[in-house]
Amino acid sequence: MAQDIVVVKGAEIDFSGLVGREIMLRTDQFPGKSLSTRVMAIRDNSLVIDRSGSGGLIDQLIHNQPLEVYFQLKGQPARFMSVLACPREGRLQIPIGQEIYPEGRRKFERVDVVSDVQLTLFDEQSIGAVRLNRLKWLETKTINVSGGGMLVTLPLQVVSDHYLILHLQLEDVELPKLMVGRTRHVTITEKYQSLVGVEFIVREDRFAKVPKSIIRHLPVKLFDFCTDSRDELDRYLIQVNK
Repeated sequence: MAQDIVVVKGAEIDFSGLVGREIMLRTDQFPGKSLSTRVMAIRDNSLVIDRSGSGGLIDQLIHNQPLEVYFQLKGQPARFMSVLACPREGRLQIPIGQEIYPEGRRKFERVDVVSDVQLTLFDEQSIGAVRLNRLKWLETKTINVSGGGMLVTLPLQVVSDHYLILHLQLEDVELPKLMVGRTRHVTITEKYQSLVGVEFIVREDRFAKVPKSIIRHLPVKLFDFCTDSRDELDRYLIQVNK
C-alpha cells in the first residue's frame, strides 16, 4: 500500500484485450510464488483461465480462495483482488474485481513475505468505548509486505475505514514493537473471510491519516514507526527480493 494509489472501477475497463494473454496470480496456497496462466475467454464478467498454467499448479488451486490478479492495463501493470470460482462446466473463472489498482502508482516495492502478525481492529466508535487492553487481538500471516503496508487474510468480515494496532515479526530488520495501520481495501471471500490491504501509518503523517478522535486514545509510543523506519523496511525488503 503506497500512499498514492489510484483506484479504477472495474466496470470502466474493457478486459476483452486480455483474451489470449498471460496474467499472474498470487495466492497464499503457494506463498512466495507468482503463478502464470492465460485468459481463455471473458464470460459473465469473469476471466476464464487455462488450468494447465504454471506447470499444472493452476489446476491444483483450491476453489473459492482469495487471490490477486496481475495484468497489463494500457501498458502498465495493474491488479485486482478476487476469489477463484469453478462453475459446473469445470472451467476455472476469476470474477473481475470491482476496483483495479494500477501498480505503476505504487511507491514501495511489495514483496511476497509470509510472516506472523498480531493485530487488533477498531474504528472511531469502538476506540472510545473500549479500552486498548480490552480490544480483541487476532493472529494471522502476511501475504506480502512493503515499506508502506501489508496484505493479510482475516477470519472475519472487515469493513473499510478501520484502523489497526499491529505487531509485525520480520527477521533482520528492527521495527517498533507496535505500529498503527489503516485498512485501504477489503475483499470479502465466499468463505466470509477478508483479504485486507493495510497501510502503515508513519509518525509524521499521523494527523493527516488518523482522526484526532482516535489519536487522543492512542499512546504516543504507538507512532514510533517513522519515515526512517519505513525507508529501512523498504531497503530490507528490496534486499530480500533480490
